[in-house]
Amino acid sequence: MHMSAPAPVRVGLCLLIAGFMSGCTTTSMHTRAAIGSAHVPELQAGLKPDQKADVDKNCLDGAPVKTSEALGPTEMVFREGYVLEHSSTDKIPLWVCEGVDKSQLTGSEGRSNKFKTDPALKGPHSTPADYNRTGYDRGHQAPAGNETTDAKLKDETFYMSNMAPQIPTLNRQAWRMLEEKTRDWVKQFGHAYELTGPVFFDPKEDAANSATGTLEFKTIGKDSVAVPTHFYKIVVVKDGNNLKAIAFVMPNIKYTPPYHLEQYIKPIAWVEQHTGLNFMPQLSAAEKHQLEDSASPMWP
Repeated sequence: MHMSAPAPVRVGLCLLIAGFMSGCTTTSMHTRAAIGSAHVPELQAGLKPDQKADVDKNCLDGAPVKTSEALGPTEMVFREGYVLEHSSTDKIPLWVCEGVDKSQLTGSEGRSNKFKTDPALKGPHSTPADYNRTGYDRGHQAPAGNETTDAKLKDETFYMSNMAPQIPTLNRQAWRMLEEKTRDWVKQFGHAYELTGPVFFDPKEDAANSATGTLEFKTIGKDSVAVPTHFYKIVVVKDGNNLKAIAFVMPNIKYTPPYHLEQYIKPIAWVEQHTGLNFMPQLSAAEKHQLEDSASPMWP
């Protein structure tokens, strides 16, 4: 596992919309410990057979594992179309894994747009109302567009456990362009594993001469849903006999075209360092080095 500097204190700021506080009452403080190589038991050890089947279908070489308990309490959600780990602190997923086959992109199932609270979550979580009048979209992490042949699987992408607050021009334009590009790759290679989730990051915290030890982020709604500063998406495919991977990290900001996706490519190791997650934990050390330590060039 890759090492990084201690994570900064996170300072939560309620979002002010049109002159009133949108479901927020106080400023909250959060801290995250240093991201290191602490041993965390792999998820697979305690899974039921149906849960293991969902992980095997959607997570390449094991579900991601936390490398710091400072990420707080979480709940797992297992579904045929995706598997995710939901943060009870932030009320958004830490990660969502999908195994996407080209056969599921050939249908014509329409969107229901029926966002709903996830009944699988027992702890703190968001509701659709948390996003109302905030200026943020309910941003799919596992996109509805990856499910075109099965209405049930498509509808399940609208559970709030699969959402995080995204600026509209990111969600509807730049991020959508990235999602469409990943579907092109699925059709090209036949299958892909996709890992998606939030990042809380300020570039100044990576430099000793500018780091303050604090990171500001907003919350929305009465349930204080955390607004990520960035989002990551990792795509892994089999090219011939070899795996290859590409990772994107996009700021949660307003976007104007044209969208140059190649500007947002990062090494997977960078994403691990800034999220406190170990992706594909069952990969060998040599495979992790080959897939994760260097940024990929943009794929055609």
